[in-house]
Amino acid sequence: MEPGTVVWRETAQSLLRQKWLILGCILLGLLGASVFALSQTERWTASSQLVIGPAVPPALVGKLSTSADKSGPLGMDLPAETQARVMASPTLLKAVVKALGMPDNDQTIQNLAAVTRVKAVTDNAYLVTTDGPTAQTAVDRANAIATIYLAQRNAEAKALLTNLAEQAQARSKTATQQSRSLVSQIDEAVGRGDNQTAAALRDQRVGLATEARQAADDAAAMLKALSTVGSGSQLVTPATTDTASSSPMVARDILVGGILGLVLGFGLALLRSHLTPYILTRDQAARAATAPVIAASEGNRRRFWQRSAPELPQYEITALGAEASGALARRELNPRAFAGGGPGALLVVSASPTPNSAGIALAMAEANARDGRETLLVLADIEGTPVLPHLTGHEGLTDLVNEPAATRAIRARKLFRPGTVADLYVLPPGLNHEETAAAVGPSLVPGIVADLPPGYSVVIHGPASVGRHGITPLAAAVDASVLVVQVGLDKEMDVARLTGALQFAGAPVLGVVLIGTSTQDETLGIPLNYKPLDAGTPSR
Repeated sequence: MEPGTVVWRETAQSLLRQKWLILGCILLGLLGASVFALSQTERWTASSQLVIGPAVPPALVGKLSTSADKSGPLGMDLPAETQARVMASPTLLKAVVKALGMPDNDQTIQNLAAVTRVKAVTDNAYLVTTDGPTAQTAVDRANAIATIYLAQRNAEAKALLTNLAEQAQARSKTATQQSRSLVSQIDEAVGRGDNQTAAALRDQRVGLATEARQAADDAAAMLKALSTVGSGSQLVTPATTDTASSSPMVARDILVGGILGLVLGFGLALLRSHLTPYILTRDQAARAATAPVIAASEGNRRRFWQRSAPELPQYEITALGAEASGALARRELNPRAFAGGGPGALLVVSASPTPNSAGIALAMAEANARDGRETLLVLADIEGTPVLPHLTGHEGLTDLVNEPAATRAIRARKLFRPGTVADLYVLPPGLNHEETAAAVGPSLVPGIVADLPPGYSVVIHGPASVGRHGITPLAAAVDASVLVVQVGLDKEMDVARLTGALQFAGAPVLGVVLIGTSTQDETLGIPLNYKPLDAGTPSR
């Protein structure tokens, strides 16, 4: 299978394992969108379009004197964006409020400004859009804004033209009066014989007459322009009544909420899958332990805030132990043929303390004994829960701490208690919980195993860390080991570190017993580049 296919398969399985998280996010999105949509007040939208022509010809505007008022925003041909802002300004909307009979106060004007939008479509075309509680109200508002703006603009333009005409007429009258006053001055100069002064005065009089005629012509042009004001500006597309409200759009909002919930669910699921340190799949367990999964028990995924490992029922533990023991026998993975019929020692250990690993050790020992081999189960987990309640009242491993080395092996064999099946014996953890016994007890296991008579098979159950020596004392007593991994409880890094420690101590991991796998996990649980031991490998 191509690597890309594996990645997509793992991603799909990750999403499927967390389907409840995704469904929860979708439901949350649908619920949130429904609440948002249904809590919105009903709103209707209407739009009107108007076209604005030139208000005052630029040539006439230039005739204004330097001291004249040229700041009329509505009468001047300002940039399109500026005029759009003027239409939506509180100043204009105040006139709209009065025209529509709405309450004339600042709050009403602000509310109307909040729902009014004016867009400059082109340089002289504008789209006025506004909202209202009813369709007719929205239409009235949109049309009123456009109509009042055009009316005020025309009024401002006419006022500006009238002002220009009055100024031109005043200039013409002043020039005419000044021209007339020069006649007497010219006559006086001629009477004195001052021809040079008379000529200059005549030239000045000609200039004043010309200025008066020009000003009179300008005034006439401005008065004529008054009749054409607003001819190029009109409401080309009045607003019409809509048949459906623009808000709330419940179906659209719920659909958007569902899509956002789906995206959020996918994102959280992928983020959780890639950032969680816990083992979730067979492939992860096999990769961390560098060994195949030889037995697996399906179970419900634990919630990410609940990390306790539930104890499996006895029948399921027995089935897992038998399956693991059979897998070892069929594959002949043990270098010293532990499950193949010869003597050997096996360590069953988990990265975190759980009662399940002890039960699987017992089940594997029982399966070994049922095959006709004398088997010793050593319960080296001092703090663990006993798997055989009827043996808890007997002496055991920790009680051998004070026994002399010369007689320790004989005393140990006397402490063996019959197990649940024939040919199975158990060495309990003991009742001595002193600090010295708890620290030294597991270190006695290698000597006890070495002193066993020939033909014994040994299964040891111990914790991942024993005293200050770690897993080394128990690993020194066995030929190989089996890891019990709890999905959603054991961290991948912890399993990898435990695997490395066992390999270093001479107890390589033969396989993984996985507890709590998901029903959607269809992987094989075989590490990449895994090569099983050759069946013809001679025993050590």
